[in-house]
Amino acid sequence: MSDPTSYALTAGVATITLDHAERRNSFGQGLLTSLIGHLDQAVADPSVRVIVLTNTGTTFSAGADLKEDSASLGPDAPTFHDVIARIDASPKPVVGRIAGHAAGGGAALAIVCDLAVMTEQARIGLTEVRLGIAPVPVAAILAHRLTPRALTEAFLTGEMLDAERAAALGLVNQAVPESELDATVDGYVDALVRSGPEALRVTKGVLANMVGRSSTANAELAAAHVGDDALSAERTEGVAAFVAKRSPAWIPD
Repeated sequence: MSDPTSYALTAGVATITLDHAERRNSFGQGLLTSLIGHLDQAVADPSVRVIVLTNTGTTFSAGADLKEDSASLGPDAPTFHDVIARIDASPKPVVGRIAGHAAGGGAALAIVCDLAVMTEQARIGLTEVRLGIAPVPVAAILAHRLTPRALTEAFLTGEMLDAERAAALGLVNQAVPESELDATVDGYVDALVRSGPEALRVTKGVLANMVGRSSTANAELAAAHVGDDALSAERTEGVAAFVAKRSPAWIPD
């Protein structure tokens, strides 16, 4: 059987594709293991600046593989939460190119991407309650990413939402015609590649930790990064490049 995910690297952008369309890119052990391996590969490669996560077929991911015998899996078997942990911890921004429907854990995967664009034809939904499953672990992952109203609509109704409604609720950044998907994703990727990698790493981590905290606590969190040597060096290069009217050294050739 071919690898259920594929990996390609071009000009600092690592594209990881869920490529098990015959199983609707559901999270079986094979796909999870492959996806985790490719995420680790992208994070470890110093030439990678941005990670794009996308799919083949008409489904981004149907979520958990309900046909897999979960009782037979060992304690060290990879899980969906291992994937989420890697996206959260990634110092490199992850952009979701959602070219198909996303349900259950597949919807959660789209939502946890730092930026996400989906086609207008696709639908997305946190559907676990329709199966009699209380998606409490998934709610814990998404609670700081969505507003209370968005959380209750998405989790309690279990509806597959159209792309326009998903964007309005903040499940994704944009819903665009299929013909505009690549251009919209490329616009985000270009902006990220042009940004300082250390600045992005620090800002991503700080933003995640600032949610739900007081302004005083957030000021203390921000102060902890003042004087960061890596940021200082990057700032020096960025200002010098601006003055010299050239591209910063971190932009790939």
